[in-house]
Amino acid sequence: MRFVVIFPSVQRSLPSLILLAFISVGSLFFRIGSLPLSGADEPRYARIAQEMYQRGDWITPSLEGKPWLEKPPLYYWITIPFHAVFGDSETAARLGPALCAFITALAIFWLGSKLGTKLAGLMGASILLTSLGFAGYARSASTDMPFTCCFSLAMAILAAAIERDIGLKVLVAYFFLGLAILAKGPVALILAIGIGLFYWLLSERRGILHRWHAATGALIIAAVSIPWFWLAFKQNGYAFISTFFINHNLARFVTDIHHHSQPFYFYLPVLVLLIFPWSGWLFMLVSKSAVNELRRWREWNPCMVFLACWFLVPIFFFSFSDSKLAGYILPSFPPLASILGIRISRWIEGFPQPAKLRAGVVLNLLFSVAMAIAAPLYFQKEYGRNWEIGLLLSFAILIPAVFAFGFRANCKRAFQITVLQGLIVLITVAQFAFPVLGAYHSTKEIAQLALQSRRKGESLATYRFFHHSLHYYTDYQITDELSDLGSLQKFSGTHDTALIVTKQDGLREISESSSFSITHLGEQGNFRLFRLYRK
Repeated sequence: MRFVVIFPSVQRSLPSLILLAFISVGSLFFRIGSLPLSGADEPRYARIAQEMYQRGDWITPSLEGKPWLEKPPLYYWITIPFHAVFGDSETAARLGPALCAFITALAIFWLGSKLGTKLAGLMGASILLTSLGFAGYARSASTDMPFTCCFSLAMAILAAAIERDIGLKVLVAYFFLGLAILAKGPVALILAIGIGLFYWLLSERRGILHRWHAATGALIIAAVSIPWFWLAFKQNGYAFISTFFINHNLARFVTDIHHHSQPFYFYLPVLVLLIFPWSGWLFMLVSKSAVNELRRWREWNPCMVFLACWFLVPIFFFSFSDSKLAGYILPSFPPLASILGIRISRWIEGFPQPAKLRAGVVLNLLFSVAMAIAAPLYFQKEYGRNWEIGLLLSFAILIPAVFAFGFRANCKRAFQITVLQGLIVLITVAQFAFPVLGAYHSTKEIAQLALQSRRKGESLATYRFFHHSLHYYTDYQITDELSDLGSLQKFSGTHDTALIVTKQDGLREISESSSFSITHLGEQGNFRLFRLYRK
C-alpha cells in the first residue's frame, strides 16, 4: 500500500511495463545464447571482458594479454559481472547489451508518456523493441547498444526538460552522457553538442541552455569520463593516444583506413531495412501533408523539434564519415520510434488520418512481400541451399502483414498486428535461423572438433582464411596463418602432421594439388577441417 502511495505513476504504468517486458522476452532475450559468437567484434569483445575479469584490471582492456585500446571500457564493465555468474558463455557476453536495449525502450516509454500520453510511450517503446535492426544489435556482444542506451537516457531527460523546468534533475542526463563517452568515445559528446546546437538554432529558445544547466553538466561529464581516460593514458602512454584518439576516432572518420567506405546515401536504405517491419509506417512521416507540415516547422511543439534533431544529427554526421557501419546510426532509432509512437497514438485517440494510414499499411505489405520473396532466395544462395529456413521466415513476415492490411482502416488493430509481426519474425529467426547463421558466421563447431582431434604437440593452422571466432573458440591456439600453396608446402615440410582449417575453396585448391596428403576430419557450413601430412 505504501508503494502505491509513494509511486502512483508506477502503478498506473504497470500494465504497460508488463507488456513491454513480455515483448522484450521474445525480441531481446529468447535463445540469446544459442547463436555462437559471430563476426569480428563479438569474439574479441567477449574475450577482452573475460581477460579483464580474470586479471582484475578494470582500466586497460587486453586481448591475449596485450593492451587493446580501440574502445572505451563500458561494455566490458557491464559484461564482467555476467561472466562471474554465467561463466565464459555467449549468454554472458550478450546479456548486458540486451538489458541496455530494454532500458532504452523504458526510456522511450517514459519520454512518450511525458510528451504525449502513456499510449504514445507504449507505442514508441513497442516499435523500438520489434524493429529488426534494434533487436539485432541488442543481441550482439558489442559497444553499440550500451552507447545507444546511455545516450538515449541523456537525450530523453534533456527532451523532458524543454517544456518545463525540472530543476537539478536534468543533471542526471550529463551523468549518462559521461557513460556514453565511456561506451563509444568522444563521438557521444560531438553528437550531443550537435543535437543541442541544432535545436537551439531552430527553436530560437535562448534560455534553453540555462534550463539544461549546461555549464554544470559539462563538469559532471568530465567527472564521469575523464578519470578512465587519464588512468588509461597513465598505464599505456602515447600508445593510448595514437590508437584510441588518432586511429580509431579521427582517422576512422576522415579516412577509409578501416575499409568501411560507403556512399553518402548509405544510411537511407539501411534505416528502411533495419526499422522493418515499421518501414511502411515511415510513410506517415514523409507524406504530402507531412511535407507541408515541415514548411511550418516554427509552429511545431518544441519537444518534437528536439526529437527531430536527435533523429537527424547522427545520420547526417555519420553520412559525412569515410567509414560507415550500419550500427553507427543506432542512436537515431529511439527518437524515430518516439516520433512514430506519438503520431500514431494521436490518430488512435481522436485525430484519425485514414488515407495516410491506409497508405502506410499498404506500403508495409509491399515491404513485407519483398522481404518474403528475398528470404528463401537469400538463404538458398548464401547458406548452402537452406531455402526452407528462408521460406519459414517468409511466412512469419507475410501472414501478419496480410492481417494488418485487412485492418488498414483500424489504426489500433493494424499497429498491434505489426508489433506481433516483428515479434514473430524475431522469434522465428532465433528458433530456426540461428543454427544456419551460426554455421556460416561462426566457427564454434569446427573449432571444438579441431581441439578434440588435435594430437599432443600438433600445430593448428588456417589456410587462406581468417576468422576471429576461430581464435576465440580454440582459446587462441592458432599457431600459423598460411596464405598460399607455397607457404603451405613450406609449412608441411617442417611438420609431420598438422590440423588445418580452411574454407571450401581452399580445400578444393589443396585437394587438386599433388604436393599434399590430407585426411578430411569434418565440416561446418562453408568451413573445412583436415589433417595435413608431410610427404
